[in-house]
Amino acid sequence: MKSPLRRLRGFGHHYPKERKAHAPPPAKLDELAEAAQDVEQMRKCYDGLLSAAATTTNSVYEFSEALKEMGSCLLAKNALNDEDDDSGRVLMMLGKAQFELTKSLDNYRTHIIHTITTPSESLLKELQTVEVWHLKFPLQPFHNSIH
Repeated sequence: MKSPLRRLRGFGHHYPKERKAHAPPPAKLDELAEAAQDVEQMRKCYDGLLSAAATTTNSVYEFSEALKEMGSCLLAKNALNDEDDDSGRVLMMLGKAQFELTKSLDNYRTHIIHTITTPSESLLKELQTVEVWHLKFPLQPFHNSIH
């Protein structure tokens, strides 16, 4: 079965210079209406997915920045604390762990952008192109009238 995008992609490209004054078959109109509805549903779905991805990447970024700040504080505290070797070692390990967590979170954020945001934006641009084609070349029944 053709995807909604493929069904709509072919419409509007192969018109002769003068359109014939007859209506497209009802099956084609039903298929076009169904494809337009599928495109609208896809657009809503990917808009929601993009919104969730943006919220997630923003939250991950904020959490990563907080971890960096905490790691810096732990390492600074360790530099000031020369009295106790055990507590200094623990603070240094915690500070390094914070920075490692930050790296993992930054990788996670990058993966979200590469696997969800970028492909979804690309698909939404394609859907917008299809909607523009539909506006430029609407397939509506023509009335047979004698001039």
